[in-house]
Amino acid sequence: MDLQLDYYNWLLVFLRISAFFLVLPFFSATNFPVTMRVSLGALAAMLLAPNLPAFNLAHLSTFGLFGVMIQEVAIGLLLGFIARMIFYAVDLAGNIISTEMGLQMAQVMDPLSGSSSQVPATILFYLASIVMLTLNLHHWMLLGFQRTYDVLPMGTAHLNAALFETVVKHTSQIFMIALQISAPIIACSFVVTVVFAVLSRATPQMNVFTESMSFRVVGGLIVFGFTLNLTAQHVVNYLNRLPDDMLRIAQLVHG
Repeated sequence: MDLQLDYYNWLLVFLRISAFFLVLPFFSATNFPVTMRVSLGALAAMLLAPNLPAFNLAHLSTFGLFGVMIQEVAIGLLLGFIARMIFYAVDLAGNIISTEMGLQMAQVMDPLSGSSSQVPATILFYLASIVMLTLNLHHWMLLGFQRTYDVLPMGTAHLNAALFETVVKHTSQIFMIALQISAPIIACSFVVTVVFAVLSRATPQMNVFTESMSFRVVGGLIVFGFTLNLTAQHVVNYLNRLPDDMLRIAQLVHG
């Protein structure tokens, strides 16, 4: 009986952490081996499960156990979504920057997603990834996941209005962070547009569109390079508070 309880403990932890890995950067990449992802999930579950209280199966039917398994997968996906929000934000910021600089057609193949991506978005994604790995912030992310079991034991998930409100609030931060990152380039593009609008009235024979696009690209690249340090700081600030955000979400799911 103890062996059966240990197995179900491991299985439920494995489902939650595997769903968590499924959404995270790197682990969710198309070129990341599925067997490696499953192996990492199994190993992490093997390390976490012995430290958790045994899950009570006496009151559950087969369908009830299946429902708990679905709950654990949903919790893992939700926590992974919260953990990946900063990468959604830098990707959106890169797309905004590309639009402001007129580089919408300049796309590269992203090997992680297997699809084309804007060049600034790819640069910002790799910048966020390097910052996370260099400062060992991915360890804090895993620590935050482990702490969720303290406030959200297996099989205790509930939906409530506060949870939806908090998730929507976190989702809105994607747009706020993206605008903060891209704000210097938006300001540079606005200044160039205003200057050349004035010049077009003074010298109507000037090819304003071509000249303004050249200055927007050159000025945007200069500003983009000088603001990469600020972008890295945004990533660090978000990832530092990520364990507390994950714990807060787990508390709301527990109800």
